[in-house]
Amino acid sequence: MKTGKLQIWVPELIAYEGGIQTYSMDLVEAAAEILGPGRITVISKSDQPQALLLWADGRFESRALGDSPSWCRTALFGAVLLREGLLAEPDLIVMTHAHFSPVGQALFRLRRIPVAVAAHGVEVWDLPEGMTQRGLRSADTILPVSDYTKTRLMNEMGIAEDRFQVIPDTFNPRRFSVGTAPPELRERYGLKPSDKVMLCVSRLAASEQYKGYRQILEVMPSLVRRIPGLKFVLVGRGNDRPNIERQIDRLQLRKHVVLAGFVPGEELPNHYRMADAFAMPSKREGFGIVYLEAMGCGKRCLGGNKDAAADALRHGELGILVDPDNLRELEEGLFRLMTETPPDPQQLHDLANRYFGRAAFLEKVRGMLESFGLR
Repeated sequence: MKTGKLQIWVPELIAYEGGIQTYSMDLVEAAAEILGPGRITVISKSDQPQALLLWADGRFESRALGDSPSWCRTALFGAVLLREGLLAEPDLIVMTHAHFSPVGQALFRLRRIPVAVAAHGVEVWDLPEGMTQRGLRSADTILPVSDYTKTRLMNEMGIAEDRFQVIPDTFNPRRFSVGTAPPELRERYGLKPSDKVMLCVSRLAASEQYKGYRQILEVMPSLVRRIPGLKFVLVGRGNDRPNIERQIDRLQLRKHVVLAGFVPGEELPNHYRMADAFAMPSKREGFGIVYLEAMGCGKRCLGGNKDAAADALRHGELGILVDPDNLRELEEGLFRLMTETPPDPQQLHDLANRYFGRAAFLEKVRGMLESFGLR
């Protein structure tokens, strides 16, 4: 029996920050706009129930397990997903993490409830044989955020191309817009008005050195000799910072590198505007929302050519792509980034908005929902 209802299963929406959380929020908001109130239930593993209820503000129903003991939350969450699916029998379940897919597989077997699973990046690449891989294979539709992830899953798991609907990450073009940063922001970091500022925004996690900031540091001694006043501002926090500090000292870059640490979300747009360009030569990025944010603020970007940064930068149309493991190529790419005449900031913003803005994302979500008869 058709119910006209949708369930969305998320790790969390507001309890933590990260790429999957941002994508989950964007997906929920788009679905709520398309379907209207009373048709969506969001089930969250880690959000606090009252906080999620307030954020929902009547747009959707919610279930959240953030107040349950952490030691049993995963098992309890699985039980809640199974129960809610059986009781509500929605027309579609969309899950924003592949780890939930085994429960979706069970519901399909029991009640033939269709399932769509988002696929972001490292969480689905090189999956070992097991419950998550079987759950992903059983999904009616897989929603990769990039063609890169789609291609990897096709090659690694032998999934047919018609099982995929690519829904790229998005950004808020009103928040990340062209403008001028307040002068005191450069003053905060000891930057002169004449300095050439190259920005990177990244988690500084020892497990995520694939982001490429270490490679940038390695070529900085040569770059500062070629580009007068070059400064590298690295925004982010994490357990890799002590190693970065030692690398900066080894390369004698104290005068040329600023470790800005954590920057609250409301200050992030002005950090992009403060910079002359953005660089993150990653090699295991599932998409890279930071590229969209930087381009939204009118800043040219450099990314790696070995991951989904190629999707975000439209295979070179919107920025520079280099081999992040080739330091000579990286140095030349960064030199171009910081010395060539940049594109018109508003034109770059408009292109990023056309390809990846809210309107483009909304239409992708609408198409996915309509493919399951939800409109």
